[in-house]
Amino acid sequence: MRLLTLFALSLAFVLSGCAIIQRTAHMYGSEALQPHSFFYTDGGSSIYYSFIVGDAAQLDTMVFFYGATGCPSWKSVMPGYVSGLTANARVFVLNKRYVPDRSTGLFDCGRDFHLVNNPDQWIADYSEFIAAQVGSVAAKPKNVVLVGVSEGALPATKVAGLSHAVTHLAIIGSGGYSMRKSLALLKQRGAIQFDVNAAWEKIAVDPRNIEKDWYGNRYRWWSDIMDIDPLPDFLKLNIPILIGIGEQDESVPVESVQFLEAKFKDAGKNNLIARVYPGADHRLSGNGSHYRREFFAELGCLLQPTHDDSLGPACLSYPFPNRKPMP
Repeated sequence: MRLLTLFALSLAFVLSGCAIIQRTAHMYGSEALQPHSFFYTDGGSSIYYSFIVGDAAQLDTMVFFYGATGCPSWKSVMPGYVSGLTANARVFVLNKRYVPDRSTGLFDCGRDFHLVNNPDQWIADYSEFIAAQVGSVAAKPKNVVLVGVSEGALPATKVAGLSHAVTHLAIIGSGGYSMRKSLALLKQRGAIQFDVNAAWEKIAVDPRNIEKDWYGNRYRWWSDIMDIDPLPDFLKLNIPILIGIGEQDESVPVESVQFLEAKFKDAGKNNLIARVYPGADHRLSGNGSHYRREFFAELGCLLQPTHDDSLGPACLSYPFPNRKPMP
């Protein structure tokens, strides 16, 4: 039972490595972001947050975050989550529908939330929100970046392929395996102890049920995402893709990113950069280091139009067409 609880929490709180009490305090602090409401064309709505990184007078980039497993609010970790990002950017952070401003995700998310907590809704909502924000500015931004964290990698990758406005994709804690394949590998190496196949037999009998729960998520959530194959959506993309994963990630196996690298190589594509952080977990933390800052610093490098020695050695070898060779 203890392992079950830990696994569920690891999925629900991929947003931050902070203690729950720290996240809660952050939501009530003087620097807490103010909530805004976005109204979808179907009459529904979500809370979102917006803030500026870098020079507000030279904004040329929009960065979009969406969702995570369960119903925690992004307010608990923003804007510190993107510490390290070197860009002049406006960051938009969209909560899922029915996620309150100060939700910790610790308690039941509610029936209305579970009814819309599925990939089709995520993709539709994320797409509509991005189109509205990009369309609201007078000058088209040079960079439009989608960031997908864990579960959020699914809608981010899909939307990146659907929108011509998107110029970059950044993924944390996800790769090229389906959920079923990831869980099977984690089970094989002993990272999880529960019987995935036995549970799946129960879920398959009642796959649309939003009342029954397994390991922190409802049956419908599991049946919707268990066999989604992210590989085709990744391979469709010709924009720069940056993926970061912890070497000791126990929610998504590092092999899923290595598999993705191999598939890109087989396809003759060079637009993927994968970073495996030594000793790090699903949150890119480990061995006393917090690699998320390094990840976002590298993303900032990708957004630069030319190489710059001041950006550090990690910025000097990207094979993307918008980067000029060093003299």
